[in-house]
Amino acid sequence: AEDGIRDVERSRGLGDVYKRQKEGKVDFSQVITFNLDEYYELPPTHENSYNRFMDDNLFNFINVKRENIHVPQGLVPPDKIDAFCQNYEEAIKKAGGVDIQLLGIGRDGHIGFNEPLSKEDSRMRLVELDPITLNDAVREFSNIKLIPTKAITMGVGTIMEAKKVILIATGDHKASIIKESVEGECSGKVVASYLQKHKNTTFYLDKAAASELTKISRPWLAGGFDWSKVENRAKAVCFVSEQQKKAIEGLEMKDFELHSLLPLVQAHELGNLKKEIISFLKAKIIPIDHLPTKQKVLVLSPHSDDEFISLGGTLQKLLANSNEIMCAHMTSGTSSVEDCEVQKFIYAKQLHDVATGDKAAVQKSLELVGKITAFLQKKRESRFGFPDIEEMTAIKSIVRNAEAISACNYLGNITCAFLPGAKVDAIWELFKTFKPTVIYACGDLTDPNSPHRICWRAIQKAYANFPEKEKPQLWAYRTDSPDYHPVEADYLIPLSNIEVTAKHNALLFHQSQNYKHTQDSFQIMKKAEKRQDNLAKYLKAVSYTHLTMPTIPLVQISVVAGSFKKNKQQ
Repeated sequence: AEDGIRDVERSRGLGDVYKRQKEGKVDFSQVITFNLDEYYELPPTHENSYNRFMDDNLFNFINVKRENIHVPQGLVPPDKIDAFCQNYEEAIKKAGGVDIQLLGIGRDGHIGFNEPLSKEDSRMRLVELDPITLNDAVREFSNIKLIPTKAITMGVGTIMEAKKVILIATGDHKASIIKESVEGECSGKVVASYLQKHKNTTFYLDKAAASELTKISRPWLAGGFDWSKVENRAKAVCFVSEQQKKAIEGLEMKDFELHSLLPLVQAHELGNLKKEIISFLKAKIIPIDHLPTKQKVLVLSPHSDDEFISLGGTLQKLLANSNEIMCAHMTSGTSSVEDCEVQKFIYAKQLHDVATGDKAAVQKSLELVGKITAFLQKKRESRFGFPDIEEMTAIKSIVRNAEAISACNYLGNITCAFLPGAKVDAIWELFKTFKPTVIYACGDLTDPNSPHRICWRAIQKAYANFPEKEKPQLWAYRTDSPDYHPVEADYLIPLSNIEVTAKHNALLFHQSQNYKHTQDSFQIMKKAEKRQDNLAKYLKAVSYTHLTMPTIPLVQISVVAGSFKKNKQQ
């Protein structure tokens, strides 16, 4: 957990369950649970064990009987795995079978840990984990070397025997695999597609996870689509342009017919329609004098590099417009700092203390180096690692904060602030003291458990405290999620080559984030470059804008009763 951020969310979610349990409205005493899977060889007390996860997130908060809890054990000896799995299956049968099977889904389509090419009739067993699954687990384990490569999992056949199956997916990173699972061929290539054969399965999706389903991506096929809104016409025209790989100017009647969009071009003459949408997109590209000038600008960032990834160029334009800027960071980000960064820090401190000749400071440095060196040696000898000691966490926080301050100073006169997590009171206090007239906030709305979305919810609640007539402008940018589609964005901010270079140089100060122990390791500088370059290329391809420079999309929003919507005036 970063700054207790997940603890806040857990208490928020379980508070209602606790309340209803105390009021006698819900009772878990007769519930029997069977977990899907567990990492093999991982001790049940490990912070990433599913045994530990279930206790910390559910079982310790409800009145379920311990004898009714069944979770696969990762420490089963190799020669006893088959017997353990058979006994687990027998326990399910003895309980009368599974009434409700709750599932998630992996980016490779796995359910449980049934990786691609798992057989439809497979039973509980030991499996090898897919590279995509291992990469996704880096978020929890921090280093791919510490992730177990095997797991014990219920089989597809075991899952399919449940009376009812509920699959929950959130986030646009799950959109493509959801489409394949629901609308694609039923095969072992996408294991979740087997659920098409189940008689009582329901997928619960947020808009992001459902975004590639035909009903969402091509809503006009469902009928009754409102073509009077230019945004809807733009969405359809851009869709045809993307699918046909043609610029809007080059689209023909047959292209629209191919995608069941003849009613659109019949109601709006094709030539006029194409000109309208090109003009619609071009109008979003704004010059610097349309940005805030001589105002107090607050940039809220979940991590200390988010604003540089997505707003590094915009920050330079805001500085050029004589704005007073503060960047406030809402989590420590310590979980993403490698141990080697701590080693560099303690050795640098030791050398500094020796150079100053302060014997007391040198002695303290020696003790710190000794303690951390011993800890890291013990951690390396552990197969799956373990939580950092207090000194490690403190230094990792200092590393991230120093990188943020250095990057801000490099760009110009930008003040840095560090908040104690996604706490509404702390955010509101910052609003009151800094008195911003414009706020830029990371509006990642995809993964509900990500720090980005948790911080966003806290920002919304704090922002709602402003009297209606005193609300600052609120703009949303994105980092982890794909950028806003040009049709969605209110403004698209082009960057010059000089601004792009300065943005990249600022990102280089975030040295701890420019190397990761993942199989698809990438630097945040490349991540930022890819996001903005892709959008510029897209705009050039679909609308002949000849915009070759990177572009940043922003959406203006207004917060109402803790929710958000596009500002109608904008």
